[in-house]
Amino acid sequence: MRPRLKTILLGFTIFLTLVIITGVGFGIYSFMTLEQEMSEKLESKRFLIPTEFYAAPPTYTAKQIFSVAKIEDLLAKQNFRRRHYDQRLLAGDYFVGNQTECSSRMQVPLEGTENACIGWVASTVAPENADRSLQVVMLQEDGMITRVFKGAPFEIVPEVTGEAPLLAQYIGNEPLIQRTVSLGEMPVQCSNAIMSIEDAAFLEHGGVSIKSIGRAIIKNIATGRKAQGGSTITQQLVKNYFLTSERTLKRKFNEFIMSILLESRFTKDQILETYLNVIYMGQNGTFQVRGYGAAAHYYFGKEITDLNVSECSLLAAIVNSPGLFNPFKKPENAERRRHLVLTKMKEQGFITQDQFDSADKEPLPSAPRTVASETAPYYLDAVRKQLTTLGLNPEGLKLYTALDLSAQEAAQESLRNHLDSLEKNNKYISSLKAQGNSLEGSVLVGDNRTGLVTAVVGGRNFRMTQFNRAIDGHRQIGSVMKPFVFLTALLSKTEEGERYTPVTLLSDDKFTYKYEGQAWSPDNYGKKYFGTVPMFYALKNSLNAATASLGLKVGLDNVIEVTELMGVTSKLKSFPAMTLGAFEMYPREVLQSYMTLANMGSKTNISFLRQVVGSTGEILFNHVNDPSTTVDPAAVAELVSMMKQTILSGSARSITLNGFLHPAAGKTGTTSDNRDAWFAGFTPYLTTVVWVGYDNNKPHKLTGSNGAVPVWTSFMKKIGTRYPADDFAWPEGTEKKEFDEDDLRAMNAIQSEADLPRVDLIFKKED
Repeated sequence: MRPRLKTILLGFTIFLTLVIITGVGFGIYSFMTLEQEMSEKLESKRFLIPTEFYAAPPTYTAKQIFSVAKIEDLLAKQNFRRRHYDQRLLAGDYFVGNQTECSSRMQVPLEGTENACIGWVASTVAPENADRSLQVVMLQEDGMITRVFKGAPFEIVPEVTGEAPLLAQYIGNEPLIQRTVSLGEMPVQCSNAIMSIEDAAFLEHGGVSIKSIGRAIIKNIATGRKAQGGSTITQQLVKNYFLTSERTLKRKFNEFIMSILLESRFTKDQILETYLNVIYMGQNGTFQVRGYGAAAHYYFGKEITDLNVSECSLLAAIVNSPGLFNPFKKPENAERRRHLVLTKMKEQGFITQDQFDSADKEPLPSAPRTVASETAPYYLDAVRKQLTTLGLNPEGLKLYTALDLSAQEAAQESLRNHLDSLEKNNKYISSLKAQGNSLEGSVLVGDNRTGLVTAVVGGRNFRMTQFNRAIDGHRQIGSVMKPFVFLTALLSKTEEGERYTPVTLLSDDKFTYKYEGQAWSPDNYGKKYFGTVPMFYALKNSLNAATASLGLKVGLDNVIEVTELMGVTSKLKSFPAMTLGAFEMYPREVLQSYMTLANMGSKTNISFLRQVVGSTGEILFNHVNDPSTTVDPAAVAELVSMMKQTILSGSARSITLNGFLHPAAGKTGTTSDNRDAWFAGFTPYLTTVVWVGYDNNKPHKLTGSNGAVPVWTSFMKKIGTRYPADDFAWPEGTEKKEFDEDDLRAMNAIQSEADLPRVDLIFKKED
């Protein structure tokens, strides 16, 4: 019996030893695995520079329409400080002056109409360069900029610029706003405040506080709910920075071990600094506010170094629950939590009673600072797609975009308001809305002088659908195609050997064209035909029969060639209905080709990026405005003068009737089944393309005139009027010809009340 017992005991001892060895081995393996995992994550995230997106800086030139208040508002949003007009300005300062003050400050003779000025020094300028970097805008009473200066001494310059606003930052695909700051830059009271409320024993424990955990358990049991947490700052860093948000025993175990490991590998200062740079501090639109540096700007409009005790205590209050203690949305909660933080700071000897009383009485910030735009996600999507085309990995890059925040906001608002109005007031659209169909749209805006795209609206709501219709929507374009048919003609000769001109007569009669065993007969809108009419009349009224007949005469392959020269890249097939836009095109192609028309045939490739800078400062991409001539500028000028008639008295005449009176040209587009409504129009300065339709391709019974033109008009009244009301710069070799009522009646160009009794058109001079 005894030998058997010994054998059993020996076996049990061996088994227990193996279990212990296995357990220890597993523990060591787990420990080493966690240490390696933590080190890898810490190294990759600590040194990973975020991708930064910047909007275009506001640019001011003579003859633009602005106001001192508007310019000051833009500077204030960039956290510039206002100074007295006669003070010396340093980086990030600005002044505003009336006529007398401007004269005194500038020491240059003022023009009679000038009555105000505003000047600033960019925030990145070194103190020794502040004087010669001062930029000043002079304005007259109606808001027109008269002159712009840079000094000192002051010299008139073509333009001055504001600050390029930081739009957003991403680490991988995580959108955030983060300003990394060192612990030395943070006020000591900010460190004291967070330790007081979140981890009073931070400087003493080794990563985990058993005392805090025990105290939390007792309090939670006593209250019957989770009233207090026991996590240290180190544990919170591990939980938020290295682990997922799952609530499992394994994750809690990993958190416990990794917190101890973290304390063994890094100093308290390193841990606290990392924590204060990555902690979630709230939401600004679709972007997370991460860290104290970004939070200081978002909540107070200040640098972290400038925060006082009250502000430091509010940030510490927000950390616990940024939604619950948001000072903008829930001020009572925020004030109560701040009071608790200040109480803890006083109890632990970090502040005096007087400091407590003063900080506790300070008002909360009342309005959020604009750090990231809620209307820019579609634009950022377009930027990412361009980076892919350029073969650039966005990680760690500084992306200086062409985004005009004011234009973006106006475009989004104009589209949303019109779509909402249609769904409310249009019976057919309203009935489709009731069936669950949401009317969509897109807007693209380009600067004709640079080729840069300044606004992208790819839909009504990025949160609802991320499909970017402005970039990826491939839709039939309808009559937006027609200008290229007419341009092909203006570059050609008639069957009689004469040059086509804006008043060459065309037949707008019903006809049938037979090809490849098929018969094609294009219908005019409303099945109304106008007989013999001049070319400009056929284009402004979007006459299908006249356009199709013209396209067949000049040659379909020639039309395709000209269309591609203007910037269209979609594959076009040579069939008759192509002349009326019976094919798909991307809105960005429409923008590119119409910007070429606006520039009299001079083509610059469009870009959403101004510049791309690598993580070490090297320039990886720089947009260069290097236009190339595509076709005879005189022929394009003839076409543009015809397209102006579309807005003055044609299918887009509601533009002038609704108050946009700057010289402009454009073309409506409506597909034959009323599934797509377009308007593409331009001034000498801006080209704007609007599309409206359903994603499921349902007919909406809208036309370009009532579906897209109102969006264009609303937008251009807000943004287009910032520019001078200049006519197009007609190229050499052209001349303007005037046609009076008798001339127009003789060529059958007055057939309705909308037709004007006088028309000005551009003609190529005879050789």
